Amino acid sequence: MTSQYDAMLDQMVADYSLVTNGYAGSAPANPYPMFEEKRAQCPVMHGDLLQQNKIPSMADYMMTGRPVVTLYRYNDIHSVLMNPDDWLSYIVGDGFGAAVDNMLLTAMDGEEHSKYRKTLQKPFMRSQIRKLMDTLIRPVVVHEFVNQLKPRGKADLLREFALPFPIRAMYAYFGFPHDGDLLGNLASWAIKVVAAPQTDPEIAKITIPQSMVAGQSMYETLLPIVRGYRERGEMRNDILGYMMQAEHDGEAFSDEEIANFIRMLLLAAGETTTRSFANMMVQLLEAPEVLEEIRQDRSLVPKAVTETMRRDPTAGAVARIAARDMEIGGMTVPKGTAVLCSIASANRDPEVYEDPDRLWLKRPMRPLLSFGFGPHMCMGMHMALTEMEVALEEIIALPNLRFDPGYPRPEIRGLNMRGPDALHVLWD
Repeated sequence: MTSQYDAMLDQMVADYSLVTNGYAGSAPANPYPMFEEKRAQCPVMHGDLLQQNKIPSMADYMMTGRPVVTLYRYNDIHSVLMNPDDWLSYIVGDGFGAAVDNMLLTAMDGEEHSKYRKTLQKPFMRSQIRKLMDTLIRPVVVHEFVNQLKPRGKADLLREFALPFPIRAMYAYFGFPHDGDLLGNLASWAIKVVAAPQTDPEIAKITIPQSMVAGQSMYETLLPIVRGYRERGEMRNDILGYMMQAEHDGEAFSDEEIANFIRMLLLAAGETTTRSFANMMVQLLEAPEVLEEIRQDRSLVPKAVTETMRRDPTAGAVARIAARDMEIGGMTVPKGTAVLCSIASANRDPEVYEDPDRLWLKRPMRPLLSFGFGPHMCMGMHMALTEMEVALEEIIALPNLRFDPGYPRPEIRGLNMRGPDALHVLWD
């Protein structure tokens, strides 16, 4: 491993930690007892759970004083996410939208969202992504990462695997050249954009300007890549090739528009999969009997991915805003009020999930809220699930995989963007 690659990983860890710290605030690392209490006592709560814990909130990123209600029950949250006409998404762009010229699919509503989503979603559909499992994703995971780790017998799986592998796989699917510096720079800039919202004004003085510079740097790096791809004229079966040939409202995308869209997609192209994979491995290593169950029956791998994402999701909350006066859970929510939907709480709602704290691979599943739900369900969901399935299959093949007793046990923390700070493991 080169010192340059080590330096890139160190920078990625530092950027990752900045996000974790920003979204952890003063909340307990284990928020689930608190959620249990909230569901019982105030399932529709006046106030903003994230701001109360000194965490940037999508419901009022810029701390304008907008009225906020927090929802904790599965059925209430499911009904909001399934009704995009009455519960709008534009506030999602309040936090870091400016750094990417407000080009965020997650912050679009109505016909604009439907049209862009229809245009862009084909390369992200399950049928397309599953074709990549053995042609792109597994070769990256095995040859570039797992085979390098195997002889060592120990690793920080967060730093040396979970952070770089999803970025490497996703960037290959975008159609980017295989360039370590490019990968590291774009990943670092993307995390800096996500880290922009901070509740500490002194930190925000640094992170907000930094995010604007990062967003511009991403665009200035991507545009020549897009132009070079078009000039070569080799329309491969990747995202750049698709966007070069796609039409939106009867018009082809310009290179500038493609660079903008790719930049938007990069914000979610790596880090959320990193956190979801790391959270999954912490949960499985804490339950060796469940890990052994998967080793004995590899058909349980997809269930392990979805069950760990239910039990401890990375995206702990999403927000919407009332387009008109609404009623939810018996409470009137006036027009212009934001609702903060606690996905992490909904995922352990005992009204929906039997014995919700248990890690149970054969659990009868309800629609999973961890990727959102309804028309705004995460477009990259199938890529993330496939990456995690491949990664789990290959990592659990390491014999006698276990926590490294030379380090503290990893702790998943944060009310949003949850994840451990490190994941030190050993194998034989």
